[in-house]
Amino acid sequence: MAAAAVFAFTACETTDPDNGDGGAGSGESGENEIVYQGVTYKTVTLSNGQTWMAEPLRYVPDGMTVSSDPADDNAHIWYPYENDGSGTAVAATDDETVAAKGYLYDMYAALGNTEVTADNCAKLEGVRGICPEGWHIPTRAEYLELCGLSNKDNSGEETGNVVNEDALFYDATYGGGNVRLFNEGGWNFVLTGARMKTNFAATGKYQPTWVSESNSTTESLFGEPALTYIMTSTCYKPIYSSDTPSELTNIQFFALMTAFSKGNSPEGKVNLSYVSTASGQQLRCIKDAE
Repeated sequence: MAAAAVFAFTACETTDPDNGDGGAGSGESGENEIVYQGVTYKTVTLSNGQTWMAEPLRYVPDGMTVSSDPADDNAHIWYPYENDGSGTAVAATDDETVAAKGYLYDMYAALGNTEVTADNCAKLEGVRGICPEGWHIPTRAEYLELCGLSNKDNSGEETGNVVNEDALFYDATYGGGNVRLFNEGGWNFVLTGARMKTNFAATGKYQPTWVSESNSTTESLFGEPALTYIMTSTCYKPIYSSDTPSELTNIQFFALMTAFSKGNSPEGKVNLSYVSTASGQQLRCIKDAE
């Protein structure tokens, strides 16, 4: 990962991002909108009081560029992608797709050009990052209120998956969240896939897994990426080499993840899993509690 100055975060703290366009920063545009760096995002306030962006972030910080090559580790931000018709994932650089799906960010970009380290990863929960002022990168706990299922944390206190059957979009038949319920609740679940990078040494690639009649009953989603990761600011753990214990090979954070199975979750199951900080993920922002 690219080197950068490391600084400690407190909750929802960062410098004000500026993409150099001279436009407005962030401000409420309407009851269900926010304008951020000249782009209007739809928002939704859920019945549990959370207010979310109802679409993925598509902000490019000043000095950063968006890459169409998922193997490019220097970019930190990648275009979304699509099926070329043969099952191969190719970058979708057109304005219409970007407007609908946003960009895929690694943690370095989402945090505003800040390196994630073994020492600071646990301190990043709830940071603003590149979200608008008054908003932040969602936490594991905030997503758990929606999907109701999470892999265990690294505290040693959780011995297995965490289940919240009272979560807004929990489906008891799925044992986790349901994409359809997210959409019915106004959250607008967008399948953007992921730029996968399993550890720091791996080669990044778009995840070429697709929703189809073989794994889903939702025809409107056929052809969309089946495995989507959406970023949280909650660290799972640093991972070290088994051969060289002092060598840091990965840092994993929690992420909201989708999975489709014709027999078990044909509308798309949603739960919290682990993903590398070097992977490219969708980023939704959530408004700070008032």
